[in-house]
Amino acid sequence: MNDEQKYRLDDHPNLMDAEPYFQERMKDPEFRQAYEEEGLKLKIAQAVYEKRKLLKISQAKLAEKAKTTQRMISRIEHANMSVGVDLLQRVVNALGAKISLTIE
Repeated sequence: MNDEQKYRLDDHPNLMDAEPYFQERMKDPEFRQAYEEEGLKLKIAQAVYEKRKLLKISQAKLAEKAKTTQRMISRIEHANMSVGVDLLQRVVNALGAKISLTIE
């Protein structure tokens, strides 16, 4: 049995297609806002992690350069917090990077 056959929803009565449920939830303004905020935290987390790894520096070294703690860098990279603009700017500067922002 290949993966396509193995994961067909029709063959698993206890599974459902989550897309209709998700689309319905996205109509709720509070849900949509929370979803978008989590997405932004994940984008920041990924960008900081990837740039730090590219530079081959530790969380501790980045924290030192950004005048924060290693725990704070870890929380940012794991999307466990909403990072403020001041801290984000210090981290980005410590990475020798720039922030690009688009408001739509």
